[in-house]
Amino acid sequence: MSNEYNLETTVRFSEVDRDQVMLLPALFQLLQEAAIRHADMYGVGARGIAERGTSWVLNRLAVGLTRYPRRDETLRVETWSTGVRGFRGYREFRLFSGAEQLLAGSSLWLWIDLRTRMLTRVPAELAETFPVGGGGKVPYQPDLEKRRFAAPEPAAPATAVTVRYSDCDANSHVNNTAYYDYLQTALARQGRSAHPLKLELQFLREIPPRTDTVQVRLEPRGDATAFAVGGGEADYAVGEVA
Repeated sequence: MSNEYNLETTVRFSEVDRDQVMLLPALFQLLQEAAIRHADMYGVGARGIAERGTSWVLNRLAVGLTRYPRRDETLRVETWSTGVRGFRGYREFRLFSGAEQLLAGSSLWLWIDLRTRMLTRVPAELAETFPVGGGGKVPYQPDLEKRRFAAPEPAAPATAVTVRYSDCDANSHVNNTAYYDYLQTALARQGRSAHPLKLELQFLREIPPRTDTVQVRLEPRGDATAFAVGGGEADYAVGEVA
């Protein structure tokens, strides 16, 4: 077992959009898969959810891309933990095509009790054995935990997007990668670039499995666009793309 985990894949036809580049949800599904496989190696991944009753859920993510992967391109994800503290886990991502780095990202994950939906500390024996990797590499977004995002105004242009059965995962909520599908759909429908090169997102609360639709609001702010994925009177996630 290693302090870092590498996942290699080839971009499939089903993972690209009308421009023949990787869809946002497919891109983040790839990062998620690498993280889960690495965590599984140390007993804190998805394999033990039923027995353990606890799981990691993504709280914050920041990524920067130089370009989007293309159809049939061979990719390699490199991921490593930068530490587990209390109920928080910190993880880095790098995405390569050959020697070319396409993406760098930082993420913050929270350890929750799936029965109570409350935060709980990672057991000491698991936290102590999970390795810290990176070899001293500087995180992409060192201040990720301190980042705050102001949601667009309630009257900002909104796009309604349907929540599908396939959006829900083994944690009994809408998987984090589905949010990027909602966001990319809204960007395209509102005439904005569907391929942002920078994306930061904070998850605020779960989207219940029985939710029919979400509203994605967009608001220009200088060179960036603020967004919120919401429903009813509350937002599920907020962030910014550029």
